[in-house]
Amino acid sequence: MKKIFWLSCLFFLAACSEADTEEPYTVEDAKEDGHVIVEHQSEQFDQIKNGALEVENVKEMATFIKNVEQGAEDDLDVSIFSPDGSHYQNSFSYDGEAIRFVNNYGAYPSSPAGTFDCEYVTRRGPMVYVSNCQSEEGKDLSTLLSFVGTEKSFREAAN
Repeated sequence: MKKIFWLSCLFFLAACSEADTEEPYTVEDAKEDGHVIVEHQSEQFDQIKNGALEVENVKEMATFIKNVEQGAEDDLDVSIFSPDGSHYQNSFSYDGEAIRFVNNYGAYPSSPAGTFDCEYVTRRGPMVYVSNCQSEEGKDLSTLLSFVGTEKSFREAAN
């Protein structure tokens, strides 16, 4: 009887360990999905803003900004990967009137996690900001840092 009990426990544990374990989202997955990819090489923002990151597909960000300036609807996904392998997906969408910024990263200064409706998107150097924003809770925010790239990646995107 004890053998049956222990075998049952063993089968139960084996079944639990094989339960739906979701594979982590990778840089390759983000490439396949057409995301702008940011790989932070540091956890420190000062180092990140000074170039401790790898950026791919930034042309999509430049195109999004241009489309907003021209009043054309567009959307964009950004995958941020931390040095520890954590993945955060931010998204931008523009419906011809407002920019919706969904910030799941929330580790840049003055840019809390959340969903924001904003009036403007601008690039200043390697950084992209959204401004005149309102959170889902109704809080007004003047400017949020929404993307950190590199000058080189934006120059290459222009070519």
